[in-house]
Amino acid sequence: MMTTASDSDTTSQAAGPMSWVLASLLAFIAIMPLMTLGLAVPPQLIVPVAVLAGALLAALAATWVRNIFTAGTSSRVLVVVGTTAALSVLVAAIVFLGIMLVPVPILVHLPIAALFLGGIATWAAWRFRSAGRHLVRDLLLSLGLLAAGAAVIMSALYGGCMIITCSAYSGPIE
Repeated sequence: MMTTASDSDTTSQAAGPMSWVLASLLAFIAIMPLMTLGLAVPPQLIVPVAVLAGALLAALAATWVRNIFTAGTSSRVLVVVGTTAALSVLVAAIVFLGIMLVPVPILVHLPIAALFLGGIATWAAWRFRSAGRHLVRDLLLSLGLLAAGAAVIMSALYGGCMIITCSAYSGPIE
């Protein structure tokens, strides 16, 4: 059984804003170190990888905040992470185009991307809920997704750098 807005009577009023803030903060924390690899890795490769890492942490944060502050139901971890990851492709495309077309430092684009990822993750955690509490299963899924996410990031960077020359990347040739 999937519930939506009807579970709002058992949810703390702070769950929504807290979920968005924490998810956005963790998305930014995940994006920032990976974007520093932009000195050696072209933006075509690092932007999607960094945004996907931010989406994973944002989705897990939003799921757990909702699970902690909501009685009787829990967010469906795989659906929330999958939805957030799918929509992060759109965020990555917007960030990439913004980096290429808008002449502002990249530090302007990153918090905006993190806020969007936090909002998407918060919405997904609110929307995709199920009856009952499955905290042990959700914890194991979360740990597995973190490990899989780390493996995907490393594989994407390694594989992408084998196809595209990554060492000493200095931007487009003018």
